[in-house]
Amino acid sequence: MVVRILHVVATGQRRGAEMFASDLVAALGRLGVEQAVAVLRAGPPAVPFDAPVTMLGADGRTLPGLRMHLGAVRALRALVRERRPDLLQVHGGEPLKYGLAAAAGAPVVYRRIGSTAGWLSSSPRRLVYGRLIRRAARVVAVSEETGRETAAAFRLPPAQVVTIPNGVDLRRLEPRRDRAATRAALGVPAAAAAILSLGALTWEKDPVGHLETSAPLLARHPGAVHLFAGDGPLRAELAAAADRLGVADRVRLLGSRDDVADLLAASDVMLFASRTEGMPASVIEAGVAGVPVAGTALAGVPEVVVDGETGLLAAPGDGDGLRAALDRLLGDERLRAAMGQAAAARCRERFGVDAIAGAYLALYEELAGAACAAS
Repeated sequence: MVVRILHVVATGQRRGAEMFASDLVAALGRLGVEQAVAVLRAGPPAVPFDAPVTMLGADGRTLPGLRMHLGAVRALRALVRERRPDLLQVHGGEPLKYGLAAAAGAPVVYRRIGSTAGWLSSSPRRLVYGRLIRRAARVVAVSEETGRETAAAFRLPPAQVVTIPNGVDLRRLEPRRDRAATRAALGVPAAAAAILSLGALTWEKDPVGHLETSAPLLARHPGAVHLFAGDGPLRAELAAAADRLGVADRVRLLGSRDDVADLLAASDVMLFASRTEGMPASVIEAGVAGVPVAGTALAGVPEVVVDGETGLLAAPGDGDGLRAALDRLLGDERLRAAMGQAAAARCRERFGVDAIAGAYLALYEELAGAACAAS
């Protein structure tokens, strides 16, 4: 059977949920799935989608309570009537609200990438959010740990939560430029170690925490540079922290980039120190590129990074342990090479989006078949 899917994403920006949706749409297209994409908020489209795209215009004033834009709900309902999808795949919490409001009886599959830390840690918010989640036909958790936390936090029956790991399109991670050319463009000396932090400059990603981890080491490793690829509301605070810590000349704030593969090829270590995550694409991308990770063992990170084999992990909250892991990798080129090679083999085998798309398609066919049988 040909399955018709309507994907709903929050933006067209280069963020984790949107990049995965782009990769998934392309992979499902290769499997013959009929698809369309609805984007809630306007803005310059930076993410390519290999399917028809509708901008819903969820900007400006929103309804009280759920903070939803009535015009965008109407536009999504009209798109559902026009496309008649077998189900809606919503990528993130904001798209979940709109998808449930506009589904018109079609099953909604919610891809959950985060944890209950942060704004969801408050009981009233978790209660409201739980009511929404329980209306989804399935909740796809990106890691085993995220699945366990989701089921427990929102009191979901085990059958409603499915774990399908995060993944990336391996084609997207083929460098367009060689290491030397990218380093020259970034002003990174050929022999210097380069640390890469990859992600939006937001509270969840904690870019200042990344810099506070690396700053004491930059002086001990001559020429070492810390690259930040991503943009967001904490950019000014991060720049001020670089000045305060006396490392502004060793930091490159690169903004949102479409050449992540080139940046990875130019880097020696990926630093991961987010406050909250499910299974971050950044550590998978680093692994695919053969870049070892010095990171915090949050949620699904240990499912990607094998401590002592493909990278070095510290317990959440152990800043000294994380800095020691980064220091060890910066100081040992042979260790970096061995771990990078092991990471590439592991991540290319386990986290390529084509295999993961097959798991999504099996889920879609199950739900579409059940919906047909019930009608």
